[in-house]
Amino acid sequence: MRKSTSLDLFIKGSYLGGVSLALVLLRLVMGILFFLAGWSKLMTDGGWSAAGYLQHATGPFASWFVSLAGNPVVDQLNIWGLLLIGLAFISGLFMRPAAFFGILIMLLYYFSDFVGNTVHGLIDEHIVYATVLFLFLVGGFGHVFGIDGLIQRRLDQRHKWTRIFFG
Repeated sequence: MRKSTSLDLFIKGSYLGGVSLALVLLRLVMGILFFLAGWSKLMTDGGWSAAGYLQHATGPFASWFVSLAGNPVVDQLNIWGLLLIGLAFISGLFMRPAAFFGILIMLLYYFSDFVGNTVHGLIDEHIVYATVLFLFLVGGFGHVFGIDGLIQRRLDQRHKWTRIFFG
């Protein structure tokens, strides 16, 4: 039997289980957001590239980001990363790895235009998204109406690695 998490206790104490519905909606909305961002880049006529954006990078890591401009591997990692993270959130499968890589992408977006993203303070939408994804990472959101919960119940619980991938 799976050990109760803080999320499980929070859901049990919430009003009529409304938190479960809210968490699933949050997961789906974030999944659709990531998936559509990747899909729009994939479907761009002539191929999408981050080169124009990266060439105008600002902040402490600007020279590193500028050096990545025009690299087709970076473009494909961006597109497919967004698509796969979105699919993971929508399905509730591999939530923890998807949340980890989603946080990484949000931090890269944040620091690539650091001056623009911090013009109104240090907190912008990238930090808010990364915070929500951190909640996904530690919260076991894949167990709330997700495939992760179904898979982990069927796996041998003696292997702790299952909690890393299915959560």
